[in-house]
Amino acid sequence: MGSQMVKKAVIAAVCVCCAAALLLFIFFGPGSKGIMTMLPKPDEREMYLIAETTGGCPELVVSLFSESFGAEGRSMSAESALLAAAAAAEEAALLVEKNEGDGYRLCASLHFSSAETSSLKKGRLGAELGKIFKSASIREGGAEGVFAIESAAFGEPLFYKVSGRYTAMAADAAALRRMEEASKRSSANLGGKKWSVERGWPAHIEICDGGAITANAKEKFPVTLEAAWRGADAEEASPAEGEARWAFVNLGKPAELWLSRSLKAEKWETGNYLIPEPLLFSAGINLPEPKGKYKDWPFPLSSLGEIAENIGLSDSQAREILGGQTVFSLGGQNRILWFSLPGFLVEFTGRPALMRELVEKFWENLFFGAEPKPMAGFEAGGSANLPFSAVGAARGGVAALGLATPQSLEGGAKTLGRYLKDGEEAIGWAIADLPRIGAALSDMTKMSSFLEEEAYEDEDFSDFESGGVPGMLQPDITTTPFDQEIADSFGNVLKRMGRIFIVWEKPLSGRLLWYSSQKSAN
Repeated sequence: MGSQMVKKAVIAAVCVCCAAALLLFIFFGPGSKGIMTMLPKPDEREMYLIAETTGGCPELVVSLFSESFGAEGRSMSAESALLAAAAAAEEAALLVEKNEGDGYRLCASLHFSSAETSSLKKGRLGAELGKIFKSASIREGGAEGVFAIESAAFGEPLFYKVSGRYTAMAADAAALRRMEEASKRSSANLGGKKWSVERGWPAHIEICDGGAITANAKEKFPVTLEAAWRGADAEEASPAEGEARWAFVNLGKPAELWLSRSLKAEKWETGNYLIPEPLLFSAGINLPEPKGKYKDWPFPLSSLGEIAENIGLSDSQAREILGGQTVFSLGGQNRILWFSLPGFLVEFTGRPALMRELVEKFWENLFFGAEPKPMAGFEAGGSANLPFSAVGAARGGVAALGLATPQSLEGGAKTLGRYLKDGEEAIGWAIADLPRIGAALSDMTKMSSFLEEEAYEDEDFSDFESGGVPGMLQPDITTTPFDQEIADSFGNVLKRMGRIFIVWEKPLSGRLLWYSSQKSAN
């Protein structure tokens, strides 16, 4: 009797386990993740962004994406409100895709605490979302289980529906219906999404250009970039706040083959390069020597080739100079008229004799034979104070050319070594000081607007009466108060960030480190 009861108990347990497994299979699908089943599959022919995070969506990421839907200082959009909710979730999966027309739609699958989820299911805001939507109210959303969060703070309502552990949330009712329909069919949702970059990391993102980059190419295909990121390891003695790994996962076989054959990682001797301080942005890349005439080269190589021709260099010399390691930097100071602006510097590498000749032609043909003052540490050329500060100097196999004060370059040989190990191999790298870029963005927009006003006041209106417009008074870029508002808003977001350092390690992949605004890479 006892043995029969044991057998029955075992059989019952097995049946329960099988039933549970079957239900899980039906609900999640093979290899799927519950939180992603709420997101519909995007169309690869259109631009889209997918993100999945554990521990909520980082506040700075939320702030950055919020700028796409409504700048700070203006009324918050429903999309901005949705991103704020994502920051409060324990897990978040987001989809940004092109909407009909020129806009974009945002939808999210969110996992809140059990208490918050229970409140939402009853049509109430829990403690977590209550702090975010302080003056909001909830009403029924027109379908079973659907609710709408309304608030004067973000204009349009935010729709949501709780399904089990997850809350589907969208900025319009149609997008929420699409999410609900997609969740019922594994072929229509992202439940089977597999991340290929650092699968064990807590956050992932995928960005697809929808074929925009290759729109004019013979072979058209969407370019897809995937990245994973995590916070800094407390056990590692690093000033970085966190790190990311990125990779191109869909470039098309011809492009992948060309990159793999053309781009090679080489050792970077960090002490060879001068990064102007204070730094805004600096990037170095190791390129193969371009072929043919400069007019056929891609931008910006075509522009550099034209400059090389104008200062008297031959095609073969220009190709040799542009092949190899080149560094572009924006930083330091350069005073033009009564404005103090960031400086600009380009550093080329090559044979020492060719670098000296490049510097000589720089001064002879671009600055009409101006006599530069020698600079410490350089063997040829130097600096000059024209209506602006110019630098053209060579040392060994490096030539530095640009518009910057010599003082901006003092101590610049140590900057790159704070981020890149001396002798480390890489195809390229980039350093960006986002708070300084944010401040400069706002200041330069103000300066551009000021110069346009000055030009307008000095216009000779007789030119307009005769049907002509003075060419020098036709700025390439015009600014408006709305442009200034966008620049200020986006600049404020950047000011809350720190420095980032990107390394292009292999033709299709690399890493990124970020630092808080309070810390440096020293």
